[in-house]
Amino acid sequence: MEWTTRPCLHGDFCWHEVNTRDPEGTVGFYGKLLGASATMMPMPHGNYTMLEVDGHTVLGVMPLEGLAPDFVPTHWIGYVAVDDVDAATERAKQLGAKALVDSMDIPIGRWSLIEHAAGGIAALFQAAPGKTDGTNSFGPGAIVWNQLVTPDVEGAVAFWSGLLGWEAMPAPDGGADGSRRMTAHGRPVAGIMPSATKDDHPGWLAFIAVRDLADSLRRAIALGATQRTEPLPVAGLGTVVVLADPHGALFAIGESAIGEPASR
Repeated sequence: MEWTTRPCLHGDFCWHEVNTRDPEGTVGFYGKLLGASATMMPMPHGNYTMLEVDGHTVLGVMPLEGLAPDFVPTHWIGYVAVDDVDAATERAKQLGAKALVDSMDIPIGRWSLIEHAAGGIAALFQAAPGKTDGTNSFGPGAIVWNQLVTPDVEGAVAFWSGLLGWEAMPAPDGGADGSRRMTAHGRPVAGIMPSATKDDHPGWLAFIAVRDLADSLRRAIALGATQRTEPLPVAGLGTVVVLADPHGALFAIGESAIGEPASR
């Protein structure tokens, strides 16, 4: 599995971070799991940490203390690139979402955080000119796929299509359970699948590509992760395992998981 890059366009997931009550422990877990180095960026409420694998920055770790109520647990957040974050945030509201964080400036651009009853929680991000390289990297240790698990697939498809212009297709296995692959720019950008029960809360699951699934699974468990599924073959993605990190945040790892973005 070799590293590749491609331009990050409107509607692409462009960044991921773990918001955590234990920044040191979270950095240690993902750093050791992925063989990543850490760079800390001082912020008023604590250090924001960037994890890097093979020269590629793959995810961030954000301290939650002082930013969110005590009941908010450690969790992953995916950022979706948009051409105009203010317009996209207003459009999300028109489509039934609420803004958990309204559009605001950050050092590298402008962002908001939205929540939809079927479409889950995600950040919208507009980069400031020259503040990012405008590309996504794919390789071992990178987040290479995002799957929404929701009790209302049709509602989620309608929301994200209406917001970002994504187009829905059946999943590669035929989508008999209602699963959909969402496409933009002529290629898949995300998946949407039904949750186990209608009472489940919708949530996005980030998939991390690894070179050796069995070895990475053993390492994750030794580092304190909990295995949530057996290795599952997923059409178009490879073999994947869902895990909870030591603080309960869900993510997935996959071997050849989607290692080549153009093949999804």
